[in-house]
Amino acid sequence: MKVAVQRSLSFKLISAALLSALALGLLISALQISSDYFKARQQPDEEMAILISLLKEPATAIVFSLDPGTAHELLNGALRHPAVAKIRIVLTDGSVFAERERPLADPEGRSTSDLLFGVTRDYAWDLSTRFPEGKELLGKLELTVDTYHYGAVFMGRMRVTLLGTLIYALLLSAITLVLFYLLVARPLGSVIDSIVKVDVDSPEKARLSEPLGHTDDEIGLLVQVTNAHLQTIDSSLRHVREAEEKLKRYSDSLEFTVAERTHALSESLAQLQATQNHLIESEKLAALGGLVAGVSHEVNTPLGIAVTASSVLRDTVADLKAGFEARTLTSERFSELLQVIEDGNSMLVKNLERAAHLIRDFKRTAVDQVSEACCEFDVRQVMDSLIASLHPETAKGGVNPCFECPEGLAMRSLPGVLTQVMSNLVLNSLRHGFTGIRHPEIHITVVEQGDRVIIEYRDNGVGVPKELHERIFEPFFTTKRGQGGSGLGLNIVYNLVTRKLLGRLEFQSAPGAGVSFLLDLPRRLPVESEGSEAMPAIGVSS
Repeated sequence: MKVAVQRSLSFKLISAALLSALALGLLISALQISSDYFKARQQPDEEMAILISLLKEPATAIVFSLDPGTAHELLNGALRHPAVAKIRIVLTDGSVFAERERPLADPEGRSTSDLLFGVTRDYAWDLSTRFPEGKELLGKLELTVDTYHYGAVFMGRMRVTLLGTLIYALLLSAITLVLFYLLVARPLGSVIDSIVKVDVDSPEKARLSEPLGHTDDEIGLLVQVTNAHLQTIDSSLRHVREAEEKLKRYSDSLEFTVAERTHALSESLAQLQATQNHLIESEKLAALGGLVAGVSHEVNTPLGIAVTASSVLRDTVADLKAGFEARTLTSERFSELLQVIEDGNSMLVKNLERAAHLIRDFKRTAVDQVSEACCEFDVRQVMDSLIASLHPETAKGGVNPCFECPEGLAMRSLPGVLTQVMSNLVLNSLRHGFTGIRHPEIHITVVEQGDRVIIEYRDNGVGVPKELHERIFEPFFTTKRGQGGSGLGLNIVYNLVTRKLLGRLEFQSAPGAGVSFLLDLPRRLPVESEGSEAMPAIGVSS
């Protein structure tokens, strides 16, 4: 088994050693180079001070005697110093008495030297003589130094220092690598090869040998610990094999038991589903039966008035006929009877239309409640029909539902399911919410939000305590147990909204603050979801 070079300990060690040696060497070199740099910067000043001390007295004598020939010889001698680029003697009136100059050196490394030391340095010393009357200034000795001479020496020493540092780091790394290979990598590799050759199914047959010379060090200890673990693994492996045999026997028995339980559970689940569907249909029919009773009572009133109006019309027509046949009918009496006929006819038509309207709304609501066909429908029309059909119940409870919906809002969904949901919410408020409420109110608001339709239902009833919020949609949970409550109304609402209409249902309530149901429904039910069930989504808050 081979380890990638980049991941081997040797590579990591040589990298660490090389980097450490380079870092340490560079640090020491930086200190040494810094010291050399400051000394090199001071060297021109020191050398020029010595040179001036040698030139000052001869230059003063030459100026005093005004001997140009000797002055040029003196300056030529000064130019022999490799750093001197220009030297001249200037008299007190500013005139140049003698001058010598040579061009600055222009080698390849000139720019670096100029950056470190500057291009040139200028020096000037006064030339004066003493008289009994005092000191007299004769002129100045001016000197220009080319700093490249000192910069070149400094950079040469710097290159030697850095090269020595690099060689030192490489040698140290090489020595470290060789020692590591001999003392660690090679014996450790031998141990690894022995471990790789171990048969995992029969570890008791394998025993690692200690590398020569490593009996008492960490590698020898590693071999001893590995051998001990191999023996432990062998013992554990025997126990595992025994446990596997027992587990296989238990597994076979468990599979048979699970198969039996699964079959029984499937049958129970099918029965439970059938029972649930039966309960839901029973709840639907019970709600529809209550609706029929209410509507029949509501229809009786206009029909009774229509029957009365019909009797009045019959009697009036008989009086009119009798008067006409007896030739006792006056124009005044004829007008009176005609007015009675017109009033009776108007009353008859009005109440028959009222009864027809009630029956039409009931028919639409009844068909919607028992139908789950997906179609395009006008939300306002469906809700108006529902509210009209529920009028007997709401009127009995003293409630006039307030309904708000934009005109022309269309949905492609299940109008029957939506009708049943809203009917259950209204009936739930009437049965549970308005006990002790003097002025009960129900508000239904429908708004459009993009491709969603939001329906908010709220009342001002007694509300629901917070501890019951988590149970409000549970099947068979009711606060009217034994008083006609089945506990399925809100459970049906929840299932229809989330599984049939593919929407979300949020519930809020507080004692004395009524309830609020927020239905978030898709405006267009996906075709592939029509008639199918989706995963429920519900939000309950206090």
